[in-house]
Amino acid sequence: MGIDNPGMLESPEPAALDLNADLGEGCADEAQILPWISSANIACGGHTGDAASMRASVARALEHGVAVGAHPSYADPAHFGRRPQTVAPALLTSLRGALARQLQDFQQAAQREGATPRHVKPHGALYNQAAQDPRLIELLLELLPREAPGLALVALARSPLAQSARQAGLPVREEGFADRRYTAAGTLLPRGEPGAVLAVLEDGVAQGLALARGAPIPAQDGSPLQLRIDTLCVHGDGLAALPLVRALNESLRAAGLSVRAPA
Repeated sequence: MGIDNPGMLESPEPAALDLNADLGEGCADEAQILPWISSANIACGGHTGDAASMRASVARALEHGVAVGAHPSYADPAHFGRRPQTVAPALLTSLRGALARQLQDFQQAAQREGATPRHVKPHGALYNQAAQDPRLIELLLELLPREAPGLALVALARSPLAQSARQAGLPVREEGFADRRYTAAGTLLPRGEPGAVLAVLEDGVAQGLALARGAPIPAQDGSPLQLRIDTLCVHGDGLAALPLVRALNESLRAAGLSVRAPA
């Protein structure tokens, strides 16, 4: 049967991109950041956070329709989870238990607030080391199906972790960063290196838009780096986090992209 009034046809859905931020980390701007993002990675006790902060962050996210996920890390609050660890058998044994507890605690907090967790994103040094290290990759691929079944793994775009998780049948979101400089190999430039954090708002917006469009971005050495991403991150504890997420949200929408969490 034909359609008599073509004008009544619905317009196609615009292309979508997930915009995420790391929250529950004591950032004073957290409540102001939430309206501009679609997913929140909530600290769950490794680098910071406790049951009360998890529940508070989940509750605030629900108010804004923001999807929530766990943001576990090395048990290293003294260095905010950003100090690389020596990957040895003793670390792997303690890390397995620490991550299991963090995931359990987060899911319990989310359940008490009536939220359904959607993803898991490792934090800090764990995120960067697990992107490449086969021993940490193996640990995560063994742990996540048991402790966080069905939740998507957020991993550095084009990393061995993302590739291995996808091959293992785990749901994966490949992530790009608007506020961090990349090496030519596609890894994040270590924070101790000059220029590792993009401090100029316009630079972060330009990089975020390029990543969203699949366009090349300049790596540390000036060479073009092209990544395919499912989600774009802004670190919630950054000094310019609030203006950056606001500007990115507005710029993405102006470019015809809908900002929303994956189904």
